[in-house]
Amino acid sequence: MARHPFDLVAFVFGLLVTGFAAAYIVGAYTDVRLDPRLVVPLLLVGAGAVGLAASLVAQRRSNHSDDVPARVDQG
Repeated sequence: MARHPFDLVAFVFGLLVTGFAAAYIVGAYTDVRLDPRLVVPLLLVGAGAVGLAASLVAQRRSNHSDDVPARVDQG
């Protein structure tokens, strides 16, 4: 199986889902509760920051690949 490049967006959203699951488990078995009025906006801001970072990285990679001259095979 070929190794694929690291996907930052999938990694961060995986961490978010894991965090939701952990918060649910903690809330189910303890008296600790998270206020949805605080958590939901923070998650949306976090998701927007991840999207912005991913688009900037993709743009930087695209601009960097344009600077590299294409190799021409002489055959």
